[in-house]
Amino acid sequence: MPTLSRLLARIESVFDWLAAAAMLMIMTVVVCDTILRYAFNSPLSWAYDLISIYLVAGVFFFSLAGTYSAGAHVNVDILQKTLPPKAVGVTEVVTASVGLVVFALIAEAGTRRTIDAFVSGDVLSGAIGWPTWPAQALVPLGCGLLALRLALVLVGRLLNLATGREIVRFGRPQGHEGMGFE
Repeated sequence: MPTLSRLLARIESVFDWLAAAAMLMIMTVVVCDTILRYAFNSPLSWAYDLISIYLVAGVFFFSLAGTYSAGAHVNVDILQKTLPPKAVGVTEVVTASVGLVVFALIAEAGTRRTIDAFVSGDVLSGAIGWPTWPAQALVPLGCGLLALRLALVLVGRLLNLATGREIVRFGRPQGHEGMGFE
């Protein structure tokens, strides 16, 4: 299980880098578009479409699993702070189970939709006929990776509960102390 977790963490790291690259591209395109618009009265006609269709979706979906893995998603843990460790484990099993089902269904539906868009050659109408399938492919990629992470967490939590020992360690993510991620 640790090997699988490390492999998944490497993939999440690659996805995090892709999300960061998409964010850098957003900033670069916005700066260039702003300079061209106000200095030369010649904005980039394709900037809004590129950013809104592809890059923002990339930032969001590429960062889903890594954010969950780092414990940086929004949590409402008021109740968990009052529960004994075993009960916290049960709530984590329920949370991971529900999340796994939801994100696996989203990934599956996103895969079907991406394939349909690719096969039919869907493009957006406008000055540039942007193909829709690359943006749609981000949904099953990001949600599928998150579903894999949730499955791994679910198995680990179930092992811990079944044995009564901490076989798979789930601690507070490193580097978040004192940063308000509570």
